Amino acid sequence: MVLARWRNPGDVTDVPRALNNSGFNWLGSDRYVSDASFVRLRSVTARYNLKKSLADKLSMKNASIYVTAENLYTWTKYKGVDPDVSQRSLNSPFSYLVDVALTPPSRNVLMGLTVGF
Repeated sequence: MVLARWRNPGDVTDVPRALNNSGFNWLGSDRYVSDASFVRLRSVTARYNLKKSLADKLSMKNASIYVTAENLYTWTKYKGVDPDVSQRSLNSPFSYLVDVALTPPSRNVLMGLTVGF
């Protein structure tokens, strides 16, 4: 992106020239504002209850096996790392969200066994 910036008269680009302590680069802009709407499949659990006859053979009242998957997929057109950006200051009506490229939530797979005696 930096190499595509405007440098000389006649350059055709949509990236403004880089200025330090001059010009109008310090003004507010919507240049890097993007739609961060998203839908996330946060958690899915599948459980299988063992048959009563099998649980009885194992001297249990009941038993089940489960698998839980978390953060499976996020549908978004957001170009950043994670569209779920938290607000820094909740006390100010003028606060805004800033994407500081934190690590997105990890995908987790949990397996377990529930047993009742």
